[in-house]
Amino acid sequence: MKKLIYAAGVLSLGGASLAVQAADGDGKPWTVGLTTQGFYDSNINTQPDGPGKVDSWGIYVSPSVDYMKVWDASTLTLGASYGATYFFDIDAPPAQTRSNSNRVDEHWAQSANFDANFKHNFSPRMSLEIDDNFAVFQNASQVLLGQTGRINGNNFSNDGAVNLAIEVAPRWSTVIGYQNLFFRYEEDQYASSLDRMENYGTIDIKYLLRPTTVALVGGRVGNVDYDSGMGLYAPNLPVAPNLNPNADIRNTRTYFAYGGFEHSFTPNFTGSLRAGAQIQDWVNYDVDNQANPFLDFSLSYAYDVHSKAQLGIIHRANTTDVVGTPAGGPVLNQESTAFYATINHAFTAKLTGNVTATYQNSSFVGGVWDGETENWWSVGATVSYAFTRYLSAQASYYFDTLNSQIEVDGYAYRNYNRSRVFFGVVLTY
Repeated sequence: MKKLIYAAGVLSLGGASLAVQAADGDGKPWTVGLTTQGFYDSNINTQPDGPGKVDSWGIYVSPSVDYMKVWDASTLTLGASYGATYFFDIDAPPAQTRSNSNRVDEHWAQSANFDANFKHNFSPRMSLEIDDNFAVFQNASQVLLGQTGRINGNNFSNDGAVNLAIEVAPRWSTVIGYQNLFFRYEEDQYASSLDRMENYGTIDIKYLLRPTTVALVGGRVGNVDYDSGMGLYAPNLPVAPNLNPNADIRNTRTYFAYGGFEHSFTPNFTGSLRAGAQIQDWVNYDVDNQANPFLDFSLSYAYDVHSKAQLGIIHRANTTDVVGTPAGGPVLNQESTAFYATINHAFTAKLTGNVTATYQNSSFVGGVWDGETENWWSVGATVSYAFTRYLSAQASYYFDTLNSQIEVDGYAYRNYNRSRVFFGVVLTY
């Protein structure tokens, strides 16, 4: 989610693009760029089919800058990007829209990302990594591996982590980590359901079975605190214990226990597996603790020069903007399984392509929709042809769809289909 910064930016006008960047091998630590793209979006508000659905042509503009500095034992990487999207058409009748907060009411939408990463080797046996990402965004995060649900407002998130790796003995090592996340939404509807602070502490113990295989066991302890102070069902009305409970009724303490492996099948083919259990304790709500499986599996294969395939599976509990009803009780979160796959392939030295696919199945926990499911798909493809070292043409297509069992008065207000097409020419120097 956080990999939104362009490694090399592009400036384009009317389909022509120009990148300003440090050339490979020139010794410059920085890369700067500016991207503009023409696009078509078939559903700018991610609305169900009907009167509320709006399609639009538009322009996307994104300047970016990246900086890397390497010392003998340390590496610092910084990055920042700004994105501005202009929709030519935003008009839609109010009927059958998911909510006024969900509709684009201005032609412009903006976003920004800031990344910082610092790595330091104290010695061959001890290293430290600090990573942070700050984002201003206009999509509600309802899935593990993507974004769904367009909303207005300047919404903020931050993801910071510190990890210390120590070799404690021959073949034995440990990684001790801490992660902090926070989310802030401008619209009350989303602030009441998604404003939160998360803290996690992690420890992994690793054993080198052989030069290509590492076995591990680990644990993670954390909390999810919903801290908007608003009523969960009606954020603009006073908090009432049963009719409109405080959003912190969904606060949890969560515990992970897992084991797994990290293995190199060949120098170009690697895999990682962590599997175990996740236990959740709702500290402000009288409900039994929930135990669910935890899985994080991935494979990466660099099968040719400039060609790579990756796939993975994640299963765990995650937050949701679905809140429940006074009669049925609060929806506490959702349990999700997500599959992802990406292929970057060089057909020739000049022609390259990228295909990515993500699928997530989620089941709601608690409330009137307990056990109801949602399915989210996202697929995309990009083709790039380099006419010369400096000039290339690029075209992309993305399709997203959400299918939910949640209905209000027989209306599946969360369902949507969305297609997007991007095109341009890239000139690099």
